[in-house]
Amino acid sequence: MTDTLVAGGTLHPAHAVDGNDYQPPVEGLFVYRLRRGADEHVGVVADVELEGFADGRVRGHEAVDRARVEGLVDHFAAVPRRTELVALLHDGGDEVDRLVAATMDEPPVLDFVGPDGWQQSVWRVPDAAGSLLVEAFGRSVHDIADGHHRVAASLEMWERAGRPAEAALLCIIYPPRGLRLSAFRRRIRGPVDASHLRALLAARWDVTECAPGALPPRSTGVYVGSTWLAARLTADRPSGVAGLDLTLLTHHVFGPLVGGSATERIESIPVTTPPEELTSRCDRDGGALFVLAPPTLQQLREVADLGEVMPPKTTYFDPKPYAGVFVR
Repeated sequence: MTDTLVAGGTLHPAHAVDGNDYQPPVEGLFVYRLRRGADEHVGVVADVELEGFADGRVRGHEAVDRARVEGLVDHFAAVPRRTELVALLHDGGDEVDRLVAATMDEPPVLDFVGPDGWQQSVWRVPDAAGSLLVEAFGRSVHDIADGHHRVAASLEMWERAGRPAEAALLCIIYPPRGLRLSAFRRRIRGPVDASHLRALLAARWDVTECAPGALPPRSTGVYVGSTWLAARLTADRPSGVAGLDLTLLTHHVFGPLVGGSATERIESIPVTTPPEELTSRCDRDGGALFVLAPPTLQQLREVADLGEVMPPKTTYFDPKPYAGVFVR
């Protein structure tokens, strides 16, 4: 294990308006802010050594698909420069927050609005503050928020290359609540026996009918038979992955309901898909929709502490940082 987990990255000013705006790349640690209206997300961009991912200083919580990992290995081998950021969460505390805030008191070195309305602002961290950030991050435990497949592919290539000490990943490091955590929805293609589904839920959940969009906090929304239901867990919740809403539903509802056809009939759908579109699909084929509350950050940390991984397509963080602003 090396002493330094985090090092400087490179800013690539790829969003110049025209050729006269070109400026050469700048190296260092950077503060990167995404802002749209009142929605703001701020992190530190840096290289994070791959050894830290291998030895547990940076932890994952989500299982990966091996075929997708191998595809990324082939892509990374053909295109060695990395322009996308792996998102991490840190527990560096107030010192990191103070250093980031002080850096943002100065004018940004890059500031533009992307096509989706997100304002992208970048500040270079002064060298003295950068050294303090490196020390703080070195004392911190980090968790992967987004990019588990890219991390797995990079580790695969690192192993094949003999674990070179200088190998690192381009990352953006956020505070614990620096991103929104969302849960993938699940839809069972119809036909679904609504009475059987309700009976399965009633064994472990308190089930009540509710109005569209009126789901109580920490409840699972279920749409079946043109009716919205709110399901609140009443049974004891196990620790780790076994206690996640998705795991409980998979074992006690999805499995008994669809049996061996789960792979063909259960869809994983991001929260960005409009609910009206999903309920229309259910009305057409007699299916069922499950709107899951995202796990808490405490649950994610518990999964990582236990050395477990969640099933693919359980959660995701947003917004996604742009690719191409930074390069390694």
